[in-house]
Amino acid sequence: MTTSASVISVRPDDRRDRKLVKLFLAHLQQSRRQEWTSLDFPEDRIRSKQAVQVIAMEETGRTTAVEHSRLDGFADDTQEERRLLGIFSPIEHDPSLRAPGFHVEVAVPIGVLPIAVDRNVVANSVRGWCARNIASAPDGESTHVMTVSGTPLKIHVEKISCPGEPGRLVIVRSDPPRNFEAVVQDRLRHKLGPLVSASADQHVLLFEKSDVLWSAGQLRRELEGARLEFPELNRVDEVWMADTVRWETEKDVGFRLVLRMQDV
Repeated sequence: MTTSASVISVRPDDRRDRKLVKLFLAHLQQSRRQEWTSLDFPEDRIRSKQAVQVIAMEETGRTTAVEHSRLDGFADDTQEERRLLGIFSPIEHDPSLRAPGFHVEVAVPIGVLPIAVDRNVVANSVRGWCARNIASAPDGESTHVMTVSGTPLKIHVEKISCPGEPGRLVIVRSDPPRNFEAVVQDRLRHKLGPLVSASADQHVLLFEKSDVLWSAGQLRRELEGARLEFPELNRVDEVWMADTVRWETEKDVGFRLVLRMQDV
């Protein structure tokens, strides 16, 4: 058991997943004023079975169990796909297009565009639409129409409040990777048991997004559809996403609440 004023400080010798969990706890401390006084790592001391990664205690005595899982291994993870989605990277990096305090996802149906359409034209059209509409887009989910080289595209936008965030803009394909459902279900199959069996007041599942192939909205819809097959999911209090796409290169990690089970 670790007990100190800096229990969530990242140490140089911490494993990658533990560093990310500590950053997540720091985000909760900043955005929700949850003051952590101790961390316990059951996976380090329990060898007879798979144990939850961390149980954090607040000064009130309330405990939160956190289980991290990285979503990767997608069938669509090819160099060509990354190059295609890479055209949107300058848009995502443009601070003038962000809405402070909001995580905004714009899902574009790239697959319906004619092959002959120049990628730069697509990127410029998306940039122009974002510049004109992101700030005034309604909170929550909304559908809009934009035009690229004369082709009308129906785009899906999610604008979610993320207190403590400077603003984040993500451009994704409308459709998730072909094996997205299988990957999510595989992680649920391996992670739910250790999490919900942990002795804690709150149980949080933290999915890591380390590539540009899927979005928080796509994950939320997948989880909503998986509740019957995975009843243990109903015992999880919250599901969060950690966006680590720019963690290695820019030291930038974003956190977003994906699903609060009591609201489903």
